[in-house]
Amino acid sequence: MVCLKHTSHALPPPDGVLAPQENLKVLEGAYFLGYVPRTVAIVCVEENPLAVAWHMPTNKEPFLYAVCIAKDNYSHSLIEKHADFTINFLSAEYLSDILVAGNYHGDKVNKWELFKKLRPAKALRVNALVVEESLLVYECKQERTINFPDHTLLIGRVELIHYKRGKLKPDKVSYPLHMGKGYFSKNSKPRSFSSVENSKIPSGE
Repeated sequence: MVCLKHTSHALPPPDGVLAPQENLKVLEGAYFLGYVPRTVAIVCVEENPLAVAWHMPTNKEPFLYAVCIAKDNYSHSLIEKHADFTINFLSAEYLSDILVAGNYHGDKVNKWELFKKLRPAKALRVNALVVEESLLVYECKQERTINFPDHTLLIGRVELIHYKRGKLKPDKVSYPLHMGKGYFSKNSKPRSFSSVENSKIPSGE
């Protein structure tokens, strides 16, 4: 097992419990946080599609959603011009095109011409494209940005959500999951707690 080195101070472990440095390997300078799966989405900044695994909701009302974009990406230069954007969630069957969106720069090639299956369409509320094959789309206006040394956190106000009816049920969809360092996986058929005999949701303390 591998852990990241940190500088926070913690209480010593109870008697008989090994300290972390005794049974865990320390990894210096790692950013991928282990092989933890993250859903890959395509973010269209105006007309440019970009594959992003670092994204999350940040507020309910209004609904805000954030994506983290590297400063050396072409999309970042569009963000600096306050461009609108969309977040497009696709099934795992489109992974090869998702990789195209992540491996090429939009100022060098037209990624839409390289895609084998994905097609562009106009968003309904914002000035950006959406991916026609998406299961779920968030159309966003820029709310704010937060700059970090090599990435910018782009927070968008979700103006419109649209989805394909009947396609988002947990037992019907398989999402592409980025595991880090070029590894990908997909989710298997999920089960609810109610369907597992004698299962209990653990309570936190």
